[in-house]
Amino acid sequence: MDNKHGIPSDNAGFERRKFERVLGSYIVSYAPLKKEELKFDISQTRNLSECGLSFISGRKFEKGVILKIKLRLPEFTDYVVVRAQVVNSGQLSKGPINLTSSKFIDLEQGVRDAIKRLVNHV
Repeated sequence: MDNKHGIPSDNAGFERRKFERVLGSYIVSYAPLKKEELKFDISQTRNLSECGLSFISGRKFEKGVILKIKLRLPEFTDYVVVRAQVVNSGQLSKGPINLTSSKFIDLEQGVRDAIKRLVNHV
């Protein structure tokens, strides 16, 4: 029987996402753009795709907040700077540990291509 998304219930491994993700830890620094003074926090990704990324954050963000993110990717000698909009942010466990999911805004093609290559090689 199909569920409300039209996915056969016996196909538990079916991926509904448009872009494949790489599960892994890549260094990120992040700060909300609306702050007058950008104070970056450092963390690591949970997963990454051409569309966006999820990362561990020390604070919860409201949906829609725009973040400036410095992302370290193996293909680049220095970090790349991207903008991303928060899709979801919530407490992962007790304490100040949150999982923040975001989607990229106006991602440069070179960065998108590098992420795509990374996803395809892992």
